[in-house]
Amino acid sequence: MSLWSWVNQPEELKNFQNPLFEANSLVIWPSVAPQSLQLWEGIFLRWNRPSRYLDEAEEEMKRIIDYNRFLQDKVNSMKKQITQTETEGKVDEVDEVDKVDEMDKVDEMDKVDEVDKVDKVDEVDKVDKVDKVDEVDKVDKVDEVDKVDEVDKVDEMDKVDEVDKVDEVDKVDKVDEVDKVDEVDKVDEVDKVDKVKKVDEVDEVDKVDEMDKVDEVDEVQENP
Repeated sequence: MSLWSWVNQPEELKNFQNPLFEANSLVIWPSVAPQSLQLWEGIFLRWNRPSRYLDEAEEEMKRIIDYNRFLQDKVNSMKKQITQTETEGKVDEVDEVDKVDEMDKVDEMDKVDEVDKVDKVDEVDKVDKVDKVDEVDKVDKVDEVDKVDEVDKVDEMDKVDEVDKVDEVDKVDKVDEVDKVDEVDKVDEVDKVDKVKKVDEVDEVDKVDEMDKVDEVDEVQENP
C-alpha cells in the first residue's frame, strides 16, 4: 500500500497539517535568509517531549485558532453591517443631492428661460436698430446718387463749356491764320510793286545811259 493513502485519511491528515495555515490566492515568497529559518519542533522534535504536553499544546492551539476564526467572522459581519449602513446613508445623501440637483436644474432652466427672453428682446431691438440703420443707409445712398447726378451734370456742363471755348479758340486761330495769309499776300503784292518800280527805274536808267551814249556819239561825230 502507498504511504500517502494512509496519510491522506481525514483522521490522520489533521495530524500532519499546519493549524496556522491560511489559504492565500497570492504567490508566497518565503524568506530564505538564515535568521528566518526556524525548526519546526512540533514535527521534528515531537518524540523528544512527553506526549501529554504536546496534546495540551495542540488542544490550546486549536482552541485559539477556533476563537480567532470566530472573531474574524464577527469582524467580517460587522464590516458588512457598516458597509450596508454607509451604503444606505450614501443612498440617502445621493437622493438629497439628486433633489438639490433637480432644484438647481429647475432654477437654471428658469434662469435660462429668462435669459432667452432677454436675448429675444435684445434681438428684436437689434433688428429694429438694423432696420433703422438700413433706412438711413438707403437715404444716404439716395443722397449720394443725387450728388453724383449733380456732379455728373456739372461735369457735362463743364465739358460743354470747354468744348465751346475750344471752338471759339479754333475760330480765333482760323481768323488769325486768315489775317496772316492776307498780310502775307499784301506783303507779296508790295514786294511785287517794289520790284516792278525797281525794274522801271532800271529801264529808265538804261534809257538815260543809252541816250547819253547816243549824245556822246553824236558829239564825237560832230567833232571828228
